[in-house]
Amino acid sequence: MSKRRTLLLLWSLITLDSITPQQISFRPTSSQRQSGGIAQHQQIHPDLSSHECTGSGHLGLLCLFHNLVLWQKQFYYISSEEISIPEVREGWHLSWHPRGEAMLPEHVTVISPSALPWEHEQGIQTEYLDQALIYNWLDQGNMFHQMMEAGNFIYATACRLLDACTHDTSHYQLFATAYFEFANDNGLPAAHESLKCLSSKMPRSIEDPYWDDQVVVIGKTAVGLGGHCNESEHEDKLQCEWDSISYMQNEYTSGHRQLLLDCLGVTDESSKPSQQQTKVTIVQRLLSKGRSMLNVLEMESAIAATGAEVQIVNMEGKTLQQQAELLAHSHVYILVHGAAMALYMFLPKHAAIIEIQHHYAHSAVYPSDMHQRTVTRYNMDYHHELLISQKSTDISLQKEKVLKDEVYQKLTSAEQLQLWEQGLCPGEKDDKLQQHCVQHWIFLAGNMVVDLEALKAAYHRAWQSLPS
Repeated sequence: MSKRRTLLLLWSLITLDSITPQQISFRPTSSQRQSGGIAQHQQIHPDLSSHECTGSGHLGLLCLFHNLVLWQKQFYYISSEEISIPEVREGWHLSWHPRGEAMLPEHVTVISPSALPWEHEQGIQTEYLDQALIYNWLDQGNMFHQMMEAGNFIYATACRLLDACTHDTSHYQLFATAYFEFANDNGLPAAHESLKCLSSKMPRSIEDPYWDDQVVVIGKTAVGLGGHCNESEHEDKLQCEWDSISYMQNEYTSGHRQLLLDCLGVTDESSKPSQQQTKVTIVQRLLSKGRSMLNVLEMESAIAATGAEVQIVNMEGKTLQQQAELLAHSHVYILVHGAAMALYMFLPKHAAIIEIQHHYAHSAVYPSDMHQRTVTRYNMDYHHELLISQKSTDISLQKEKVLKDEVYQKLTSAEQLQLWEQGLCPGEKDDKLQQHCVQHWIFLAGNMVVDLEALKAAYHRAWQSLPS
């Protein structure tokens, strides 16, 4: 092994904990600075790329790259030596990613400084970015997955690798390597606003026409999941410090919350929860979206009878700032399990939450104490009530799918009758038969009638938890 290769190998083994932001700063030339970060092609002289990683396995690996170049929808790593790009994971939810497992080598090509692909192109410009972060899929299904999973991972990665822990220090470009269109019509505009808050720049896909005819030279690029995580026996799961909720770690969750509040200009100090003049917010989903409370007006009357000030709100069409303001002035927050859980972070300290959940979603899909543990991640002393709906009131079967299922056809006549008439899945809790019923036969997004007596009891406990 050559002396140069040995030195490069030793440098790659240095952990990020021993590196300070000052040691890895990116300094454009004077002509680049004078042009406001944009330079003509003739002025491009990228330095060799380098990187250092910490963590274990591709699930827990964090990497910081220096002098990556984005050109024509691909990142380039400039090296005079033969190297391998580490197997570092670009984001969470492997099964949701439209291209399968998203690993960094897919989007990074190693090239020699004598074979730059843009070298003979005409009429192109260069943009110089000080910092960037790569995340594979920024459209994470709904607002909860976007803000609470992707958002927490992105914040933790940026905080650890780019020192972007506050609104004032976060100024990096967020790159999506899969399809991404800011504020699209898929129900995610408010969640996309949270991404813009995280980086203080417009998040963009590497395939965005904005980058056309540009060579983008990036000083520092962060990649990884951010939390203190290691691989577990499950290929798509992580074991992280503090808690088994891998995307909710106190050190980063509270910082993520404060960054968003500062970005949106929202304060939670103006409306401290109290047993006097209690303010209650009920979030009602659109009937067409499912999981709507069919007796929400009766719920409002039952709670208003206690002397509370109650408002029913629909979040569709509201900006993230408007949603955050609503929650920042709420003392008790009532919702059906869903995307609106992402707004927990905007509640003031000592607020209370009543979460209503489909019976089978609770019993066979989610860990029984997941939601109580989730709300503790904010260190805001939230009180959490979990209200489970009755099986007979919210059961909704996917008829055609059930009748064609071979597992259903093997049930006894009594089991089939119980399923259709009483909403009872066959088998015992957590066994394979009941899991199959929940995952394949039951429509968990059905609208429901909330038990008013159970609601009154849950509300009384929530009200008692508020400061007197």
